[in-house]
Amino acid sequence: MAAALVMSMLFHPFLNKSSSLPATTSPPVFDWDRLSQTLVDVPEDQFGPPGVLQVGAYITNLTDIDLLENRFSVQLFLWSIWSGPAEQNPSDSLTVLNGIYDGDVQRFELVRREARDDGRVWSLYRIRTQVVQRWQLSRYPFDNQHLKVEVGFLDPLNQTTLEVVPFNGFSLSPGLFLPGWLLHDAEAFPSQVALMSDLGSQIETGLSLIRQRTVVFQMHLERVSLLWFTPDFLGYILAVGLCCMALLISRSRDDLILAAVVSAGGNYVFIAGKLPVTAMSGFIGNLQIIIFLGILYVVGADEVIDNHLCQYSQRVSGILRRFLLPSYLAFTLFGVYLIIPSS
Repeated sequence: MAAALVMSMLFHPFLNKSSSLPATTSPPVFDWDRLSQTLVDVPEDQFGPPGVLQVGAYITNLTDIDLLENRFSVQLFLWSIWSGPAEQNPSDSLTVLNGIYDGDVQRFELVRREARDDGRVWSLYRIRTQVVQRWQLSRYPFDNQHLKVEVGFLDPLNQTTLEVVPFNGFSLSPGLFLPGWLLHDAEAFPSQVALMSDLGSQIETGLSLIRQRTVVFQMHLERVSLLWFTPDFLGYILAVGLCCMALLISRSRDDLILAAVVSAGGNYVFIAGKLPVTAMSGFIGNLQIIIFLGILYVVGADEVIDNHLCQYSQRVSGILRRFLLPSYLAFTLFGVYLIIPSS
């Protein structure tokens, strides 16, 4: 742009002095379009160079979010734009790389294909599949998840360049709703999957690594914690209530403490059958420890106060008993507060 401005300033006096030229002489004519194309950077074609396959996606539905089996179901439209020769269009060899092959569930259907005036080939596919998702559940139920759909070629040795359509390349249906979840931003980006094997191709001596080109469509989900906490941890809440009742009612204290142990243990079994074992190392495991330590605190403190301290001083025993319930609630609530993940 600076060069174009300098050239225009140099030629401007000559153009304004056309009145001093002879009547038979016409002023010089400049091809400004050609000059601007020479001096100014021409923007790149948004559809990419020839031989590049660009893809975009539109998610229409998300269902069957299975935390135990590490998968979810998705329905989407996938479109591709091929800039090379039509007979070499690799769009039909696209697949969902992290999808689960099931003839009754998975669908990858060509809906429409058009050859455009500029020579590019546009293809539209309807896809329905289950996708493998490694959930990050150490913060459950305060977790955020990143759902990924990886699209690539069936042939891992296909080195055709994959890119995302630059304009509106990935979006979600406005009517998409997941109970208990909040849908945030979505993004798409080209990536690679490393295969730690040459698959017997012997591309290069001593090389045992293949990088398969992919495009990742990623969705950000946030769990609505309050909707999951009460039903999933009702047994723990009941155990705390039973311990409080055991400290207030002396005649059926042993039965109430036993009920608290059964309630807390049953809640842990319920969660273990719902979530993978990796989730037990985070918030859930720490909560379980706090609940059972609280039960042991109630049993131990009550035994010491009633059967040991009362033999030495009834007054001290009475004072400590008044502080037993508040101290149990304070320790329990403060412990839960400490293990709640920060946002």
